[in-house]
Amino acid sequence: DTVVDGLYEKDYCLELVKLIDKYLKLNGFETYLTRTEDVSPGNVSMRAKKCSIAMCDFALSIHFNGFDNEGANGTECYVPYEETTADIEVGFRRELTKYFKERKPFARSCGPHGINEILDKKLNEKEATFEASSSKKDYFGFIRDCWREGISADLIEICFLTNRKDFDTYQKNKEEIAKGLARSIVEAYGKTFKESGSSVPKPQKSIGSGRLNKNRVDLKL
Repeated sequence: DTVVDGLYEKDYCLELVKLIDKYLKLNGFETYLTRTEDVSPGNVSMRAKKCSIAMCDFALSIHFNGFDNEGANGTECYVPYEETTADIEVGFRRELTKYFKERKPFARSCGPHGINEILDKKLNEKEATFEASSSKKDYFGFIRDCWREGISADLIEICFLTNRKDFDTYQKNKEEIAKGLARSIVEAYGKTFKESGSSVPKPQKSIGSGRLNKNRVDLKL
């Protein structure tokens, strides 16, 4: 729980998720938030089960990084081991690298031997695909348990709160960052992103492995 300017990581996560939620709803998406205030959302298995009950087909876990070395910086995304479709992640990379250094590679998975085994995911931006992984084992609990429930899930480390440049950049651009992340999801579902107006739900297309046609997105903190 990194603390910056008197606030915890959880506070910045909640702030950003609410902004993303606003733009997703504006674009006709039905969202499910695991929390809307400063309360515990439960363990990862419970959250994944709730997402399944809510019929979510994509889940996004928002985090901010922190490290003792204040020079550490940048943005990255963890994705399911078996995910091959990268429509959303191509957008995430495009939007986040407008503001933050890309921690190479941007998209990663954790290996079968624990979170300390990092496996690069080769992101093909032209084809919006990942190279298939040879293993079916998994990594972060929320992503793992969501995948077992048939839900594709990403975990984003927006930037380093412990890096003053990263943090100041986030503070100055958080609305645009939220808008960009929401745009990535909306466009991956075949819709034209809009920034204002009334919400009019429309049928969505399927966007690949583990990403079903339910028009629901879970935002987890």
